[in-house]
Amino acid sequence: MATLFTRRQVLTQAAVAAMAVHTLDPHELCCAPSAFAQTADKDLFELKKVGDGVYAAIAATRYKVNSNAAVILTDDGVVVVDSHSKPSAARAAYKEIQAVTNKPVRKIINTHFHWDHWQGNEVYSGAEVITSEQTKLNLTDPNAGVGGIPHVERQIAALPKEIDDLKAQVQKETDPAKKRNLESNLQQAETYLQELKSLKPALPTRTVTTTATLNERGREIQLHVLGRGHTNGDLYIHLPKEKIVITGDAVVDWMPFIGNGYPEDWVRTMDALAKLDFDHMILGHGDVVTKAHLTFFRGYLADLVDAVKKGAAAGASLDDLKRDVANHLAPKYEAGMSKYPVGRYRDRVAVNIEDVYNKTVKKG
Repeated sequence: MATLFTRRQVLTQAAVAAMAVHTLDPHELCCAPSAFAQTADKDLFELKKVGDGVYAAIAATRYKVNSNAAVILTDDGVVVVDSHSKPSAARAAYKEIQAVTNKPVRKIINTHFHWDHWQGNEVYSGAEVITSEQTKLNLTDPNAGVGGIPHVERQIAALPKEIDDLKAQVQKETDPAKKRNLESNLQQAETYLQELKSLKPALPTRTVTTTATLNERGREIQLHVLGRGHTNGDLYIHLPKEKIVITGDAVVDWMPFIGNGYPEDWVRTMDALAKLDFDHMILGHGDVVTKAHLTFFRGYLADLVDAVKKGAAAGASLDDLKRDVANHLAPKYEAGMSKYPVGRYRDRVAVNIEDVYNKTVKKG
């Protein structure tokens, strides 16, 4: 059964209460759209049937981004994979779940520790919370990255300035449509701040180190830790009978966030994922896709790493790499990585290049 904690209690337990709170760097904002991007003004989820008793709750694109969720029905109750960025979003998704079943949510599985995948856990009161062992550690580690209890505090510290900036943009904007969008973003930021201040994190009660199988009544759910990738604790959920995998942000339908990732390992982990028997993938962000998308996504990571390393070996500067690698990969990947108002190729590719450079070239 999940245990609820105040942020202060968890910080004390993690011995990080005295950590310095810093302003968020843009590179840390793994899923932030432009303030001018057209996004939904409400927490909305479209429940799509992927298999018998298996649904994807596809999140509408928001200024304060929500992750997708997977909903797995069993004879005994419901298993939900990932709980979005905040309690109100989890409640919105739960309304969609209630349209297909009145059974209780028994288990929450968090694919990794990033803020937009676990901060709604508290809504599913009494549910068991399952993560990888490394994700459990990351949730209380102030140095892990853009997630966990310490990152809640960082967001609370950074949001007032973000809100002030949005207010200034609203005042300056003269285009009515853009002004309405900015006003929606402002309202989202303000309500998000209030939710963070009252957040009661529900932390893992069960962990997986390599592989585990949940033999739910009427359902086999396999949990796999396949290697480092998007984070060092990514958890993959495989439904062998239904031939479905749930990936979290280890596979997405837009440009990946590499800031807390391990790009060279990530390619190898994608190879391990490909060995599982499945036809469809429920991703951390974006629509449901077939296994063919894994080839495209892995190809981007592999080609990005290869191009950055070769360019650096030839003496190219980081600025040269940001220009040349972006243009080199664009014909193959730009269209496929630019489907949504968040995470588009040209918005993210320079940051991806810099992250890969720092992690594979500069590291030595």
